[in-house]
Amino acid sequence: MIADLVGSRSVRRALGAAGIVATLAFSAPWLSPYDPNEHLDAVELRIAGPSWHHPLGTDLFSRDVLSRVLYGTRVSLTVAALSVLVSVTLGTAVGMAAWLAGGAVDTVLMRLVDGALAIPRILLLLVIAALWNHINLAALVAILGLTSWFGTSRVVRAEVLSARAREYVAAARSLGLSRVRIATQHVLPNIAGPILVAASLGVGQIILVEAGLSFLGLGLAPPTASLGAMIQEGQSFVYQAPWVVVAPGVVIVLTVLVFSALGESLREALDPRSGGRPA
Repeated sequence: MIADLVGSRSVRRALGAAGIVATLAFSAPWLSPYDPNEHLDAVELRIAGPSWHHPLGTDLFSRDVLSRVLYGTRVSLTVAALSVLVSVTLGTAVGMAAWLAGGAVDTVLMRLVDGALAIPRILLLLVIAALWNHINLAALVAILGLTSWFGTSRVVRAEVLSARAREYVAAARSLGLSRVRIATQHVLPNIAGPILVAASLGVGQIILVEAGLSFLGLGLAPPTASLGAMIQEGQSFVYQAPWVVVAPGVVIVLTVLVFSALGESLREALDPRSGGRPA
């Protein structure tokens, strides 16, 4: 299934765009012309417009905006990737466990998931972030990952319920394989596509959430470069120095669009009505 998905032209294009964004972000130590936290004019802390030496100008602390954007993008992608890994792993485990246990356990788990989905996520995040004394990278990943797996668990459970009626599951049962072995060795590889779609869309969503928390001052502590924090720092000078806000804002939008396009491309490739889903 994965090989067929990668064979789709739209998926390859989206993967290429996502690869370019990731390469630029994680090459920040080599591409950045300056240290992102270096005060280049430590005496007067003047804001400078775009120039040959500073293509995106400097901010109100006289730090190079291009360097901070590159490092901020790396932070956002790192947080998003690790959070999605936690979310997808936990959601898949709960969805599979609900199917394997069945009966009352399945009902209880799904009702708990429904209850969690009924809570506004942004409110939950604000409460947790406000109560957390010091948010570092690991804490931020934990907060975002542990509050974003509920939808994935329902997707996995639905896919498993659909897959159990397929011929390969019946064949595995006829061979006397246990439910756990059928789930891990046969069902899980065949539902990897929808899980990848959820993960791709989740990256863009978490980038937006992380930027929002940083904008509110509830993200990583300064002076760590963060796209949301850069927008918050420059909002008071948006008319005098629009580049301080525009640069991280454009990067957030483009990055989210790239990963949203990747998720939609994967979804279309899996849609049987489009003829893209492999048999």
